[in-house]
Amino acid sequence: MEKRRAFPGRLAVAAALAVTALAASAAERSPRVAFTVSAADPAAHLFHVVMRCDGLPGDRAEFRMPVWTPGYYGLFDFAGNVRAFTALDGRGQPLAWEKTGASSWTVQKGSASLVELRYDVLARQPFVANAYLDEARGYVLPGALFLYPPGGLRQPVTVKVTLPAGWSDVATGLDPAPSGEPHRFVAPDFDVLYDSPILMGNLESLPPFYVRGVRHDFIGHDLGDFDRRAFVEDLKAVVQAGVDIIGEVPYSHYVFLGIGPGRGGIEHLNSAAVSFGGKGEADRAARQRELSFLAHEYFHNFNVKRIRPVALGPFDYDRPNETNMLWVSEGFTVYYEYLMLARSGRMSQDEVLAALSRDIAAFENSPGRLFQSATGSSRETWRQGPFGRQEGRVRRTISYYEKGAVLGMLLDFRIRHETRNRRSLDTVMRELYRKYYKGLRRGWTDGEFREACERVAGARLDENFEYASTTREIDYATYLAYAGLELEPPVELPEAFAGAIVEDRGDALAVAAVEPHSPAAAVLAADDVIAEIDGARVDASGFDALLANAHPGDVIRLRVERKGAGLEVALPLAHRAQRTFRIRPMAKPSSRQAAILGAWTAPTVR
Repeated sequence: MEKRRAFPGRLAVAAALAVTALAASAAERSPRVAFTVSAADPAAHLFHVVMRCDGLPGDRAEFRMPVWTPGYYGLFDFAGNVRAFTALDGRGQPLAWEKTGASSWTVQKGSASLVELRYDVLARQPFVANAYLDEARGYVLPGALFLYPPGGLRQPVTVKVTLPAGWSDVATGLDPAPSGEPHRFVAPDFDVLYDSPILMGNLESLPPFYVRGVRHDFIGHDLGDFDRRAFVEDLKAVVQAGVDIIGEVPYSHYVFLGIGPGRGGIEHLNSAAVSFGGKGEADRAARQRELSFLAHEYFHNFNVKRIRPVALGPFDYDRPNETNMLWVSEGFTVYYEYLMLARSGRMSQDEVLAALSRDIAAFENSPGRLFQSATGSSRETWRQGPFGRQEGRVRRTISYYEKGAVLGMLLDFRIRHETRNRRSLDTVMRELYRKYYKGLRRGWTDGEFREACERVAGARLDENFEYASTTREIDYATYLAYAGLELEPPVELPEAFAGAIVEDRGDALAVAAVEPHSPAAAVLAADDVIAEIDGARVDASGFDALLANAHPGDVIRLRVERKGAGLEVALPLAHRAQRTFRIRPMAKPSSRQAAILGAWTAPTVR
């Protein structure tokens, strides 16, 4: 297929002029900030940045580098990549400066109105949440390159990209400057700038597609060998399904940025940066994984960029922006990526059930479910990462992606059941979009999210929200039955099973947790210390070995210390049960159950 070159800014000239007019008005009242980014020697992995800030008050000016980037809830030492920092006044004379913090610089500007900063940024880690530069392409993650003046985040910004010799293309979600100058862009404030990555190189642009009259592009580096026409058709159908859920397109242009082979993707306000390197048409499952990945990042333009917790914008770039609600922002987006594929005809209902079965199994087979709630996982993500973390013998964390997707399904089925299939989780998302994003122009609080769900359902949803805020065991049977579904029954295995999760704490063997409905649940409790097993002291490895050599029906005798008291307990062993967590349709659903299941993955009708 013919290679198409990318062009700056992605159309929508009228919208760009409107944004620029607002920026110009704000600039009359605020310091004017302009960046130029270049890369004279890409092989050195160094971007060169020039920042001009005009109209700064006072005789000292502070500048800071963000410590995180929108869309990735982790801390980074972006400032640690800054090299050769200098400060000049408007006449090109050096200004004194000092590094006043891990991510901050202070310039002694005196009476100078204009401060020009010049510095290099080392960009050698090929990762979607960091900047990268090599001989073939440059990926500008704005938070990793561009400083900001504290108190000036709401002011307009311009960015000029100067390409290395032999490079021709720049792609970004930013609007082009009204002057029409090649590779110059505008942002109404730093929040938009930091939410708009820039890709440069000799890029390929796939044929654009339109949804509700709005242009969408897929532009990238080294896209690989695949059927471009079929891919664009699939992607358009998936995007259309996502737009149909909410009912409108909230941006004037959108671009998928294929930053090259690798892993990871990050959503942005009207773009998504995705690791992408097509290696040909593999199989149906591989195509679905690719489309699911893109659907996820795309649907975030609604669910997190516009339908969002209050903590997720406007941002504080100096510290973590914590929220209890990533199980909604991320987990529900996993749930909707499956529905978008199904409603666009790219995934069957059985395949959606299989995907959700895998999420249930991943969650239920992790001991972390006994220790951490979905809200706790959301809040702790800045320390444990988005998928949890193994620390020591016992995993105490979960992924809000997995549990959040499951909770989205349960909530959807509950709402459909309570309203006789007249409303759904789609209804909740549309109401949040209209009320908080469009009406109040802010995010929602935890309580407001729950209130919206209960208003749509016409019922209290205590149990659903306990599943999110506690480690309460989930009643899958009831919720799946609302849609005429059930879990396959467990299979009894010959191995012995106790249900106690143990760990060594110093010289003691302690019970970290017990599985619900297990033999241990009747006689042991978390934080019990097992002093002896059958008269002998045993550590955690010895406990595992004992179980491996035992048989169902055996009884082991424990001497336990609990809150200072000694207990003698008998622990009978049972058969280990293999639970697949595979979801299947019921043999004889009721008419309401069948109607809910039929409407669930059907194309949105509005």
